[in-house]
Amino acid sequence: MRALRGAGLRAPLSVAWLISWCSVIAGPPGEKMTAAAGSCIMLPGLDQLQGVSLMQWKFSEQYLVIYHVNNSSFPDVVDQDRFLFQKSNGSLQICRLKVNDSGIYTLIINMKKQNERSIQLEVVEPVSQPELWSNLSLIGLSTELVCSTSVEKVAKYQWKKDGKPLPIESHYQLSQNNSVLLILNTTWSDKGSYSCNVSNEVNWHEVSLELPVQQYRKRIWMLLPVGICMIAYVVTEEGSFGEKSLQQNFLECLV
Repeated sequence: MRALRGAGLRAPLSVAWLISWCSVIAGPPGEKMTAAAGSCIMLPGLDQLQGVSLMQWKFSEQYLVIYHVNNSSFPDVVDQDRFLFQKSNGSLQICRLKVNDSGIYTLIINMKKQNERSIQLEVVEPVSQPELWSNLSLIGLSTELVCSTSVEKVAKYQWKKDGKPLPIESHYQLSQNNSVLLILNTTWSDKGSYSCNVSNEVNWHEVSLELPVQQYRKRIWMLLPVGICMIAYVVTEEGSFGEKSLQQNFLECLV
């Protein structure tokens, strides 16, 4: 009777310990991590090594680390310049990350699939300092501001005017990815400082531009002297300019 009671007490404890051990080994399923290209990242290992005799890190079909816990020898690491394995908990540090390091990394315990821990790593190229420029902003016409960066993966473009979020109104229109700001029917109130913030999962940059606004009619009057000189030359009789070249006479007329 005592033996039965003893066995009945031991079984739940053994099951509880096994469940606890397996949860520590397996870790959270489907973890996702993001890092910047050129940086380092630490892939987490285990909370405890109880019951662990063999740890392996695998990426795609390649084994990055093989470590026999009860063996005094050093772990077998495929590239010690980039990969640093921590024997104390099985974590793996990867440095000088490249975009093609993105993928699924698997920590295998005791060569058992049910004890695998997978981490999906995405390596993202940091956004570069953007450039911001615009066409000539004239009263009554449309003004276009273009924000560009050399990195393709940009998660968000955000615009501000005079340090405040851009007002939501039909006067302002954004392109599909928000990289181009179009100001319709430009007015004097559109004059000011415009800033563009570009960001992705790993960093952000901001650039500003002081936008002047000019009267459209002034641009027309600037062309009148040129037109007058051209007309004067056409209607003047041949040879009236003497031996001077066409270019010299034209420049003298403008002056």
